[in-house]
Amino acid sequence: MNTPIPIGPTTPSFLSTLTQMLLPHVPLPMQEAVLAALPSFRWQLERLGLEVLDAEQREIGFAAAVREPHFPMMAAVYFGAQDVLRWRVAPQIRKALKPLLELAAEGRLDPARQMCFALARDRASPEAAVGRFLLWCALLINLRIHTWEHPEAEAFGVLKAMEQTAEQRLKELLEVPEIYEPDVRPLHVLVLGLLEQTRCVTEAVWRLVFEDTGSGVNEALQKAEGLRHTRRLTARDAATLEPLLLDPSIGSQQLADRYAHHFPSAQAVDNQRSRALKQLSSGDDEYPDDRVIDLLQSTGAPK
Repeated sequence: MNTPIPIGPTTPSFLSTLTQMLLPHVPLPMQEAVLAALPSFRWQLERLGLEVLDAEQREIGFAAAVREPHFPMMAAVYFGAQDVLRWRVAPQIRKALKPLLELAAEGRLDPARQMCFALARDRASPEAAVGRFLLWCALLINLRIHTWEHPEAEAFGVLKAMEQTAEQRLKELLEVPEIYEPDVRPLHVLVLGLLEQTRCVTEAVWRLVFEDTGSGVNEALQKAEGLRHTRRLTARDAATLEPLLLDPSIGSQQLADRYAHHFPSAQAVDNQRSRALKQLSSGDDEYPDDRVIDLLQSTGAPK
């Protein structure tokens, strides 16, 4: 077992909590890489916290803020977290991540998660604002993972509708004293409630779709089928296609801005989209099975 590297006392408490939660369970070379990056992480979290506080003070919900140009860090984190699900994972990284996911499945990371909830309660602190926003992102990533094989939830707009609900429920739960009891798993409480609502709303929309005798039913089903295909793609390919299925008005420059780590320009988005469409239309059944989402599904670990 690796001996964890000590974390300096100047590390912010929220970042320190996350680091202490994960660091002892990864190989020593990865621990060194994480610690070397901590100063940069700290600076980025400070920027993110100021953006989140700004959005909250303006009474702009997280779901709206991540789609406004005034909040670039919030957008980068939210859409970046979704993008990570499709990142391919090298064999040596898979080997390192698997024990961590097993710990999560056993509930051994729950105390650190509870501490994150407690830290997120302070409404005036930028660091606590980061906690609220990251917990919100975690809730929605959980919904996406659990509905991955059922893209109707996204095609029908249910997941987007859950964005506002998730923020409201999170902030309400942060004020409930009982949620901080040692035997309570707050993230699980929220995820289970949101999953049940997602299921109920999706079923209701399904009924409305099949009652529609016009073009709406075909449009909804075609969108769901399109998402079913894009679910198989890697991050770079999916980033050029899936947003258009959900919102045809989005342009290539917007996608280049949203996924700047993939695309240096709008032309790069268009070129990659052409390649992705060619792959989908070729009927090629060879798609990667070494992405983050594949690893999560294979382990069955809580996300």
